[in-house]
Amino acid sequence: MVESPKQWRYQDIPAFTDIRQVTQSQWFHPLPSDWTVFISDVRGSTRAIEAGRYKDVNTLGAASIAAVSNALGHLDFPFVFGGDGASMALPPQDADRARRALLGLGRLAADNFSLDLRVAAVPAAMLHGEGFSLEVGRFQVVPGRCIAVFRGGGLSAAEDLIKQEEERFACAGEDALEANLGGLSCRWREIPGSQGCVLSILLVARPRESVTVYNEFFALLDDSLGGIGGANPLALERMQYHSMAELIRNERQFHHRLWSWRWWARRAEIMAAVAIFRWGVHPLFFSPRRYANSMRIHADYCKFDDMLRMVIDCSPEQAQCIEDWLQKAYAHNRVYYGLHRSPGSLMTCFVQGMGDGSHLHFIDGSQGGYAMAAKELKQQFHDSLSHPHRPAVHSDQFHKVIDHA
Repeated sequence: MVESPKQWRYQDIPAFTDIRQVTQSQWFHPLPSDWTVFISDVRGSTRAIEAGRYKDVNTLGAASIAAVSNALGHLDFPFVFGGDGASMALPPQDADRARRALLGLGRLAADNFSLDLRVAAVPAAMLHGEGFSLEVGRFQVVPGRCIAVFRGGGLSAAEDLIKQEEERFACAGEDALEANLGGLSCRWREIPGSQGCVLSILLVARPRESVTVYNEFFALLDDSLGGIGGANPLALERMQYHSMAELIRNERQFHHRLWSWRWWARRAEIMAAVAIFRWGVHPLFFSPRRYANSMRIHADYCKFDDMLRMVIDCSPEQAQCIEDWLQKAYAHNRVYYGLHRSPGSLMTCFVQGMGDGSHLHFIDGSQGGYAMAAKELKQQFHDSLSHPHRPAVHSDQFHKVIDHA
């Protein structure tokens, strides 16, 4: 049992600024036992992606974070965007309101997207009682804005419990809040890669040498790409804004009622945004170019939740170099991995303001991105279990990390 320190606050955890520091234990702290882990994911996401609906799947994953943030009035809680869903942890005073917000989003997903959003919750105390560790840290993407990093297998164990006993852990109740997706937007078209390839990567190191493996992989990226920052898939010169008609059509999906003040306020906001970002009208109150350029450093293209997740812009040759290294590491029983190559990336934005630290941009590869990489990762893992000459990893925690992808 991990006792909750008096007034333990996620936002008080010291943050690190280099993703390579994710291998250092001093940045992680146990999640208190009175917190709750919430997980959302689109049921049947693979079929939806194959039907060409990955943008909708992707949007609902980011919408889970936006709905909870708007319900609570802040974004100071640990969360991670996973492509077709999201995971987050909430303290006891916020857990019930988060549940109601996610229930409301589930109804919106069914009514407006015709997709089934599974929403469930697992008490951290239960995970600790089952022997699973759940540690959280803060990775600062820009001053004033951090994203959470998780390790220990507890987050993966929560998802496994939800899938095994869905009725037990599913969020329920008749007190759902109307989904408030204010600030969430999908206004930029698919962003083409600058070098011919956008690579979505999922990497899980085997427990016995995880620190060494991740450090070696970061060194590979430095050598092959000239540093992780240079592989950021966002660049202003390749970004194009949707038309006003497209944006209004997309915005309709975010609202239960089209005669609400919120809907008409968003329509007015869309008109202003199109004038600024598509037509080039220069407002007096802020610099559009400065904001657009700042999206690059506000993007979550690299993160960690029991595995390394990255979406990087690279050449086909660089992608092959990375894949060769991963194949070799897999052959030597050091890693499991999933890769997906696509021509571009998708960006879903959560904007609470135009200043530094007040906006965050969720990144995924196009044409399936993380979801397709996860499919390959899981297949690779299950193939290895039946291979007579590959030593299996018997840790339940490690198995759950793979299933969490």
